[in-house]
Amino acid sequence: MATNSSLPTPAASGDSTLYKGVDNNVARIVKVDTSTGCTLTNASIKGLTPAEFEALSNKEVDLARVIASSAEAKMLGVQERGLTTLLNSSVQNIKPLINKVNVAEQSIILPYIQRRQRNVINANYFTIESGYDATGATTFYSAPYAQDGSDYVVTVNLGGSDWASPIEKIERYFLPGGYVIVNHWDETTKASIEVQFKIVGAKNADAAPAAGSGTISKAEVILRPIGSQIAPSYASQADFDGETFSAQYKPEFGTLQTIANNVNDFEEWCKNQPTDLSVKLIVNWLQTTRESRTIDQSYKETLQKIMSGKVNPYLSSMVYQPLAEQNKIASQVSQDQWTRAVWFNQALNEKQKPETYMELPAITDPENNACTLEYKCNAVGIKQLLRESLRVFDNKGEALDLESLFSHLYYLKRNREQDGTSVSVIDVMTDRFTYNLFYECMNNYYKKRYGWEIHRNAELNQTITQDGIILFNYSKYDIPEVGVQLAVFHDPFFDDYANVGTGNKYLVGGTRSQDAVFADATQQADWQKAARMMWFIDWSDVKIGIAGTNAVTRTSPHPEVDALYKCRMAHKETEYSLRSTTWTTMMDVPQRHLIIENFDLDIDSDVGGGGSLKS
Repeated sequence: MATNSSLPTPAASGDSTLYKGVDNNVARIVKVDTSTGCTLTNASIKGLTPAEFEALSNKEVDLARVIASSAEAKMLGVQERGLTTLLNSSVQNIKPLINKVNVAEQSIILPYIQRRQRNVINANYFTIESGYDATGATTFYSAPYAQDGSDYVVTVNLGGSDWASPIEKIERYFLPGGYVIVNHWDETTKASIEVQFKIVGAKNADAAPAAGSGTISKAEVILRPIGSQIAPSYASQADFDGETFSAQYKPEFGTLQTIANNVNDFEEWCKNQPTDLSVKLIVNWLQTTRESRTIDQSYKETLQKIMSGKVNPYLSSMVYQPLAEQNKIASQVSQDQWTRAVWFNQALNEKQKPETYMELPAITDPENNACTLEYKCNAVGIKQLLRESLRVFDNKGEALDLESLFSHLYYLKRNREQDGTSVSVIDVMTDRFTYNLFYECMNNYYKKRYGWEIHRNAELNQTITQDGIILFNYSKYDIPEVGVQLAVFHDPFFDDYANVGTGNKYLVGGTRSQDAVFADATQQADWQKAARMMWFIDWSDVKIGIAGTNAVTRTSPHPEVDALYKCRMAHKETEYSLRSTTWTTMMDVPQRHLIIENFDLDIDSDVGGGGSLKS
């Protein structure tokens, strides 16, 4: 196996007896997990052998059907899509999570499952927005602390860091008896000031913001100075103000960070640090997708030979069968439509909520419309899940500055390393135009910022292959400021989406012919920006949940009831295979992912110290 991987080649569980050509495996499994550093460039790729395929019937039936369906498409000669292969490799059985509810003496399957989703919780640093002397602040002193003349009150909030978590009631993080470090500066001399305080009280300072207003959570904290210059106590505020250094302990701006307490074993202390759970209960909605195939006897016989390893897939037999060609096209369309649904699906309507799911379209018994069996809904796609978690950034057609991009990479790295994973490479998928432009930007960036040539800090035009089949194309760049490498992948999925609105057709005398596909040229130019996407997806965190599959085979003709065949001893029988899969998309930690979209495509190499995507 030829892959760009530091992992050992996975050992196949069985030898293939198929023709040893370029396509000697029935299907492929691409594994990306924390052991690979969450990057596709170190993925473990394994081909499914006929022996394993045959053994699927002994495995969990729903997962087996999903893999078998993709395997049959591959045997028909369907072009293997890297993204679809990734998604098929991440299927999980979620049938145990399905619940039923009794309604009017009927047992109805709920159209969603409930899962726990983890979030990144960070509350270590706070911003000081104002401060005042503690005189008159006795109402929120915490026992056993009484007022001291040196006490000072600061109003703090979570600040604007991408690393901070949107936490409510942040006063809980300031436990009386604990300590903080405050950093601010002298506005006249610009000298840096760093002082330490003891916490003697805290209260909530939120002004009862309206739900969804985006108001930052605030707290008022009473602080008491400590340090080698500080007296044990001050009788009055005037006593402390008389100290030459007193102004240093009266910050009206700056940052505050909490540090360890100082409690002797003989002292009373039962104050618990706040434990905001990083886990919340979410729902994933279940969608059933149907497809059908026509199967005649010769098609069925060829498939059976392929299963037993006697015939090379597609190349030897399937290519000569018109029915196989039709099923090949149908399989390709089904796979592409399902892949797009996984990415872009949205809720069916406003009633797709656990509180109102019974107002969704009902699936009823064909013989009794009053008997509801299930409710129809849409599985919510990856992009919508990330949009709901504020992980989709719309650049509004403006330049995508490299420094801004590197900032995103830094926080992606931090978020992915929260569970102890070592992350040295971050993947991004995009279209081939952005892929090429990024090369030009990075070339300018290395030269202007460091005086380096790009070949010194980049691995260009790399491929991930298995058995001679190219699954992915990428280039990898060193990002010194972040301490990470960026692997930029390009995939036809993004190319096709970007191209649909450009009107590009063909070259005539070196000039590309272009049709007007929108009402005016401005709309067409805007689409070329709006269609650009950069997907920073951690594939180890993406799962496709399979709640069930179903398959029914119908045959035609039926000689016992069909007059045309009742007196015939032989006939050609055709089978119609109806298949369905109930599925959903799942993500555990949205902060491990990012989508940047709608950005310009020309270069301004002076922006950001080296390059931006700008017109």
